This record gives sequence, structure tokens and C-alpha cells, in this order.
Amino acid sequence: MNDNSYKGLGSYRTAQELLDMYFLDVRSALLETAATLDRIERSPGGKEIFGDPRLKQVMQTLDLLINTTTNRAEQMQLLFSER
Repeated sequence: MNDNSYKGLGSYRTAQELLDMYFLDVRSALLETAATLDRIERSPGGKEIFGDPRLKQVMQTLDLLINTTTNRAEQMQLLFSER
């Protein structure tokens, strides 16, 4: 195992290294999510569809990302498993 590998939940990389490594991926995923929501909203029936439970889960997830400081992935998984 080299010093850039993961051990348990910890990492040998610094927070700065992880941000440098993942920033573009995160930005891309968020942009794709925003673009998808825009396409849905602009399509016929788009305003009404936001009452759909799946889109409500997506919106709850966005809130979770903003207002949660730990275990975001676990909480997101739990939210999506509530269907």
C-alpha cells in the first residue's frame, strides 16, 4: 500500500489534494444536475412534475448537501432508499 491509498475511512491525502483531485468532477455533476432540472422544468408539464416524489427526493438531497456537515453520502443513500 502506498502513501496515497485509503485506509478505512481516512485518507493519506490532504483536504487540498482531494479538492484539487475531485473539484472538476463535482462541478461537472452539479452542472449536469442543474441542466437536467432545467430541461425538465422547461418541457411541457415541467412545472407540475416537481411534485413528483422522485424530484422531491432530488431537492431534499440538494438541501442535505447544503445543511449537513457529516455523512452526506450515507444520508443521501438513506433518502433515496425511502421510496
